[in-house]
Amino acid sequence: MAQPLRRALVLTALLVVVAAAFGAGRHLRQVTSRRATPPAQAIVETRVAGTSLGAAPPSQEAGDAAETFLQVQRYLLTEYVDRITDTRKLGQGAVRAMALSLDDPMTRFHDPEQRKELERQMAGRFSGIGATLRVVKEKRDGVDQRRVAVVAPVPGGPADKAGLRAGDVIEELDGKWIIAYDPRLDLNRLELRSLDNAAYLKALKEAQKKLTDGVTLTRALTVLTTGSGKALTLTVRRPGSSAPLKVGVTTAETVIPPVEARPIGTVTYVRVATFGGSAGQEFAAALKARPNTPVLLDLRDNAGGPYTDRRAGALGSAIAIGQALGAKGTMGAVVRRGGRREPIEVSSTAAPKRRVAVLVNGGTSNVAELVAQALREQLGARLVGSKTFGDGVAQKLVPLQGGSALVVNAGKLVTAGGAEFAGKGLQPDVAVTPGPDDPALRRGVALLARR
Repeated sequence: MAQPLRRALVLTALLVVVAAAFGAGRHLRQVTSRRATPPAQAIVETRVAGTSLGAAPPSQEAGDAAETFLQVQRYLLTEYVDRITDTRKLGQGAVRAMALSLDDPMTRFHDPEQRKELERQMAGRFSGIGATLRVVKEKRDGVDQRRVAVVAPVPGGPADKAGLRAGDVIEELDGKWIIAYDPRLDLNRLELRSLDNAAYLKALKEAQKKLTDGVTLTRALTVLTTGSGKALTLTVRRPGSSAPLKVGVTTAETVIPPVEARPIGTVTYVRVATFGGSAGQEFAAALKARPNTPVLLDLRDNAGGPYTDRRAGALGSAIAIGQALGAKGTMGAVVRRGGRREPIEVSSTAAPKRRVAVLVNGGTSNVAELVAQALREQLGARLVGSKTFGDGVAQKLVPLQGGSALVVNAGKLVTAGGAEFAGKGLQPDVAVTPGPDDPALRRGVALLARR
């Protein structure tokens, strides 16, 4: 067989496999986006997830998908060569694949252990490298890729001590590539006519080896966010750096209080490190202890977080903070499917308005950005520091049966004035370059002391 023909057949077979994979994912997205019949929905909810995410009108195709799942489950339980003793794995695997089929890194299934770790982080207890991490989508050389990005290193944690920064992308873990895409797609960009058949097959083999030797995103996140006492070597791509960086870090348990407050002259300085747990109540208590003083709110390296409803989780803390500072009415909204706006409202019992400045940096993300911008709009607060991360996704935490949970991209966060910050972040009013003596803190105190 002539070399060009053989090469064309290899490439065609590869493209068929890739197209089938993407087609299956696209079909799954279409199925899950359509509405299920009540009987099929009940089957899936009780046997797979065990909870109701809301009723839906009928759709024969979604019903067929549910029946297909049950058919496969029955065959595995009766025909698989080894006896399956833990049927929960089947259900969890199906739900995990369902979330992955949406091709949205902000929608993930968490098994019971992963949910516990998420809730620990929301309460200020971090394991692993001590950083909030996120899978981000990016397009490079025409290919959609998924990368592990550092949103915010925990102050004093292993990542912080090792010099990792917000915006760093972790590309390798102990010398193994964190799989960001199917490297066989790179063959589409090769100058095929300049390669003989042997060279082409060698390139294909190398791409397959890179894939099989790599570390999955799920595995990488598990290693990076759990355990202590393990030395890791990370290969990091940093914006603005011409070459990758090698960073050594040893995992450890890092505990940070959600709220820390202290007086600095006539200013009340309050750092809110996380919006989980009792952060809102602790913030209100700190301000109550020092009434009528200007407040320097430090939201640096606060990565926000998911919410369970509009008055609980991260949004509940955001409302409590706004209320304690004297914000009133609508602080912002979650823009849901179809442009429907669900307001984030402060109750009418708001405290007297305070003079406020807010410290921000590249680790200020998500709900923390919402709070910073809402305080700028409502109270005239000035933002001091550097540009924020730019994550406007409203992530909703849905508890599931058996201790697992679904974190779903439920919409977009916007402030009361309609300001969007997704993908672009917030620019500070007073830009300050970080330094060893914390010049942003000094500048923020000076702003409030002289007003």
